[in-house]
Amino acid sequence: MSIKELSPLEQLKASRNPLHVIEDIYKEAEEGIALSEEYIGLLKWYGMYPHINSEQTEDKKYFMKRIKIVDAKINLKQLEVLSKIGKEYAQGLVDFTTRQNVQFHYIQIKDLPTIFKLLESVGLTSRMASGDGPRPIVTSPIAGIDPNEIYDTTDLVKEVDGYFDKNDDRFCNFSRKYKLSISGCAKHTASHEIQDLGFTAFKTEDDDILFDLTIAGGLAKSKQIATRANKYVKPEQVRDVAVACAEIFRDNGNRQNRNKARVRHLFNEWGLEKFITELELKLGYKLQDGFDEPKITSFENRNHFGIHKAKQENESFIGFATNSGRIAAEDLELISFVCNKYSAKGMALTGTQNFIIYGVKSDDAQALADEIDALGYPYNPSPFRARLQACTGKQFCKFGITETKEFAKTVVSQLEKDHPNFKENINIAISGCGNACSHPQISDIGFVGTKVRDENKNRVEGYEVILGGQLHGVNESRFAHKTGIKITAKELPSFIGKLIESYNEDNLEQSSFKNYLNVVDLKEKTL
Repeated sequence: MSIKELSPLEQLKASRNPLHVIEDIYKEAEEGIALSEEYIGLLKWYGMYPHINSEQTEDKKYFMKRIKIVDAKINLKQLEVLSKIGKEYAQGLVDFTTRQNVQFHYIQIKDLPTIFKLLESVGLTSRMASGDGPRPIVTSPIAGIDPNEIYDTTDLVKEVDGYFDKNDDRFCNFSRKYKLSISGCAKHTASHEIQDLGFTAFKTEDDDILFDLTIAGGLAKSKQIATRANKYVKPEQVRDVAVACAEIFRDNGNRQNRNKARVRHLFNEWGLEKFITELELKLGYKLQDGFDEPKITSFENRNHFGIHKAKQENESFIGFATNSGRIAAEDLELISFVCNKYSAKGMALTGTQNFIIYGVKSDDAQALADEIDALGYPYNPSPFRARLQACTGKQFCKFGITETKEFAKTVVSQLEKDHPNFKENINIAISGCGNACSHPQISDIGFVGTKVRDENKNRVEGYEVILGGQLHGVNESRFAHKTGIKITAKELPSFIGKLIESYNEDNLEQSSFKNYLNVVDLKEKTL
């Protein structure tokens, strides 16, 4: 392939290791030499994306910055540093992401040397928190803590991440991002069905541990449920398989068209048989043949809210809800104070923008839970607060059509006020654009940002409504279907309310609200 055949970004990456943009960061921060325009796009290798100004164009003064949390866990020293960065350098805004990472806003390049030192002092980094390479690995937030887990994958996650990190010059220039999950969670919280590569632990009849291998899942506009490889992977083979698949993708991914540059596009082009053949050739050995898919927990039941006994003697862990992942830096500092007060061990982030406090003495669990609940983060949340996710939205993202995070807060508050007796577990996602980073495609109720006409024929922020998404293993997962309905943002809370009321009227026909959403005809109901 000639250099001229590469896309412009690929040409830039081919000319220089993207990770070298760190040198330009320091030149601007310490010497005043402005980062060149062409290198702005390489800042994502350090988790950075330009903010958007009032004209909806990129504002090169402020950046979103993502911090890589390797195994979903944040110890108390790290929690203190993250709250400090949030308060002093991010104008008090902190977001928890669907990949169990932390995002800051309003970060300026001049402050990065100090931020880097703070992160390094507690063993954190933003290197490869984003960019075209292996992204942070999704895993169980309570690996090694949950007495019901199938397998503690903590060491495996650290081993795989450590290998990629140590050899970052080999794995920093893929055609696009490479997303993994490695989990032994009994509730399957890692959502392997939508990962490029997923390792899902299960126990055989002989009590051996194996991982079911899934390939080529993903969301965004080219969404696809992963395919079972029909291969099982032993724990000691997980790193080999993760690295071999990464090398296959690195060497064969599409570098002419970024819209066709994910693992699923290569997989669809090759087919399962060729992909597995190439994988086993690179491994140098055959993987064990797989048969039936392990029993998988349905998406709405993948949570750990409330107080639970840990596998460590006299210890508990407690699951709390945010509101769409946004948390004030002052609140993060207060949570850190409470954790220190009760000598908890740390915080773990979930894949649904919520968090868990672990290593709590069981005698202190209720007191700690009550104090954090009083800060506005309930451990027994309403179904609306528990599983409502929102992306960054137009406040900071150049793709955003609608505002999402702060809007989601008002939606949750309104729903809790209007429907206090609704108790069924559901998933709601609000996305600011069609890229759908908040996962509306797999939610019971998804709202995808667009522009609509209001009653006065003015173009205003609105949403396309999709319903009936579900993750429940590869065989039973489905994407939300389009309803043909578009609503204004102002109408969104009442729209959900009308759906609940309609379900209550018809619930003899459907066993759950979730099932109802997959069959209801909104146009017929004239909601």
